[in-house]
Amino acid sequence: MAGAAEGDAGSSTDPNLVLTLIYFLTIVAIVLGTAVYFFVMSRITDPEVRLMELINTQREVQHLIDNLSSQFNNFWRLPLRWRAMKPYYTHHTLSWIFILTLVTSVVVLVVSLSLDTPQVVRVSTLTFVVSLNALFMTRQHLYYIRRTYLSYDAEHYLVLDTTKFYHFDLSVFNIVQIVILVIEFLQLLSFPIRDLLDALNLARSQDSDDTDSGTVSFIIGIITMFANLSSKFYVIQFWFLFSVIAGMTLIMSVIHAYNSWRPQNPIALYWVKYLLPLANLLYLPMLVMLIGSAACLSKIGTDDAADSSSGLLRCADPSVIKPLYLALTVVAYTVGYVILTAFVTSFDRIPIQGEIHYRSQGVAFLKNMSMLLSIDFLLVSNAFRHIRSILSLVIVLSMVCFNINTQPCFVDQINYWRTYGFCCILWVALIVTMLTNETKTLSEVGIGGVAAALAVGAVIILALFFAVRFIRRKTRNKHGVSEERNMLVNGFTEDIQIAQRNRPSVSFNSLTATHQLDSASNSMMIVNRQT
Repeated sequence: MAGAAEGDAGSSTDPNLVLTLIYFLTIVAIVLGTAVYFFVMSRITDPEVRLMELINTQREVQHLIDNLSSQFNNFWRLPLRWRAMKPYYTHHTLSWIFILTLVTSVVVLVVSLSLDTPQVVRVSTLTFVVSLNALFMTRQHLYYIRRTYLSYDAEHYLVLDTTKFYHFDLSVFNIVQIVILVIEFLQLLSFPIRDLLDALNLARSQDSDDTDSGTVSFIIGIITMFANLSSKFYVIQFWFLFSVIAGMTLIMSVIHAYNSWRPQNPIALYWVKYLLPLANLLYLPMLVMLIGSAACLSKIGTDDAADSSSGLLRCADPSVIKPLYLALTVVAYTVGYVILTAFVTSFDRIPIQGEIHYRSQGVAFLKNMSMLLSIDFLLVSNAFRHIRSILSLVIVLSMVCFNINTQPCFVDQINYWRTYGFCCILWVALIVTMLTNETKTLSEVGIGGVAAALAVGAVIILALFFAVRFIRRKTRNKHGVSEERNMLVNGFTEDIQIAQRNRPSVSFNSLTATHQLDSASNSMMIVNRQT
C-alpha cells in the first residue's frame, strides 16, 4: 500500500490533471453544446414547423414514457406460483434464480466487508454485478416478447419491424450518431487493448516501454473517457458520478410523483428526447467507471492490488473507506444501470428516410453485452486472465452474430460498418487470448510484432468486407433490385414493388405521416394544456 502511495506521489501529476480536466470539461461541453444546439434550432425554425415538431416530439416522448413504465412494471412484477408463470416458465424461473443469487451475494458481501476478507469481497462483488445484469437482461427479453404479441400499438411496431434504408443523409443528427458510434467502438476496443498492454507488461520491461505504455494509456483514457486517474482524483470522480446518478433519480421521482398527483396539469417532458444522445454517449463511461471503482476497491488486500495497469481507477487514497465506498458504488451502479439501460432502450421512434436510428431490441442487447464485456475485463481476477480472454471472445462473437442476424439499425450501411468494427474487436480479443500466457512468445515478438498482427488482421477483415459488399451489390443489380428502395409496411415483396413502380402505392413516408397525424389532435391537446 505504501508502495502504491509512493508511486502515485512520485509520478508526475500533470498527465492526471490534464486527463481529469479533459474528462469533466468534455462532459460539460457535451451537455452545454447539446442545449445550445437545440435552443438555436428551435429559434430559427418556422413557427408552424416548430409546432408540428413539438406535437410529434410530445407523442414520441409519451411513447417513450409508456415503454419505460412498461419496462419497470415488467421488471418488478414476478409471479410466485408456478401456474402464474405460464407460458413464460423459463424467464420467470431464471429471474428467481438470479434474484436468489443477487440476495445471497449481498449478504456475503456485507459479512465479508465486516470480517475484512478481501478474496470473498471480490468474488461476491463480481457475483452481484453479473447477477444484476443477467436479471435485467432476462426481464427485458420477456418485455420485448410480451410487447411483440400483446402490444396495443401493433401498427407502430409493424412499421418499425419492416423499415429499412440503404443510405443515410449527412445531417447534423446523423453526424452526431456516427460520432457516438465511433466513440463506442473505441470504448469497446479499449478493453482488450488494455489487457494486451498488461500482457505485454510494458510498464515493467524497460524504461522506454514504460513511457510508451503510459502514453498509450493516456491517449486511450482521453478518447474513451475512461480516465485512469491517480488516487487523489478518485474521490472527486466518484462523488461526481454518484451525485449525477442521485440527481437523476431524484428528478425522475419528483416528476413522476407530481404528474401522478396532478395528471390534469402535468410537467411538459418534450425535452426528454434531447437527453437521449447524451445518455447513449455517456452510458458506458458512467457505468464502466462505477465498475472500475468496484474492481479497484475489491482488489485492495488481494494479489491483484499491486497490478494497477489492468484497472481503470486507483483508489488507494488514505481517505477512502473501503466498506463505505464499495457499498455506495454497488448502490450507484444498481440504480444507474437499471435507469440508464431502460431509458436508452425505450425510444421506439419511427425514423424518417435517411435517418440513422436503431431498434430498441438491438440497443438493449448490444448495451448489455458491452456491460458484460467491461465486467469481464475489470472484475475477473488476473489469476484467470486466460478464462477472461475466452469469455471476451464469446461476448464479442455474440455481438457480431446478433448484428449480422438482426441488423438493429434501420440503415444498412451502418449495420455493415458496425459489424466490421465488432469483427476488429473480435480479432484483437483473439490475439489477446492467444498471447495471454505466452510470456516467451511476447518477449520475442514485442510490441511491434503484435501491432503488425493487429493491423494486418484489420486490413484482411476490411478486404473481406469489401468483397462481400461487391458480391451483394452485383447480385442485387443482376436481379434488378434498387438500393434506394424502402421496405413497405403493407407486405409487398421487393419484386412486386419494382413491377408496380409506376403504379400508385402506399410508401413508407405516407404511412409514417398517416400514423403520426392520426394522433395529432390528441397531441395538440396535450401541447396546449402544457404550454
